[in-house]
Amino acid sequence: MTDQVQFPAGYYVVWSGQFEYMQRAAARLKIVVPVTLTIIFLLLYLNFRSITETLIVMLSLPFALVGGLWMMWWLGFNLSVAVVVGFIALAGVAAETGVIMLIYLNHALAAMRAKRSAEGRAFTRQDLHEAIIEGAVERVRPKMITVVAIMAGLLPIM
Repeated sequence: MTDQVQFPAGYYVVWSGQFEYMQRAAARLKIVVPVTLTIIFLLLYLNFRSITETLIVMLSLPFALVGGLWMMWWLGFNLSVAVVVGFIALAGVAAETGVIMLIYLNHALAAMRAKRSAEGRAFTRQDLHEAIIEGAVERVRPKMITVVAIMAGLLPIM
């Protein structure tokens, strides 16, 4: 389009405003997002000392981000710097929820194993199922309160 317009000598076209701002932000985010994900991964590994548990928490991030994309589409939002910042916050909330869930599932599993050991019984698949249900149900309300509080804090960005 700019090739078709003739300008006098010394004049030129520059795309500016929101477009230019988004280009600069996208260039920065190409560095910030991978660094952030790497830091989250390292912190999770230092917390759990297990690659498996770290990967379990990290696997919750794509699902949360897909939900965010659906919400963005449903509300008719365009991608902007504020939306990307919201996605970074969403990744943090998803990681936090995964960590809390995993900690309480591990706690319930350890308690069930100790209980079966004290009874002199072997740990069975049914015991594993009961520990999972107990660990998940025990933390539903605190997790929901935490997520709702964080989302309420992020509503002004929306």
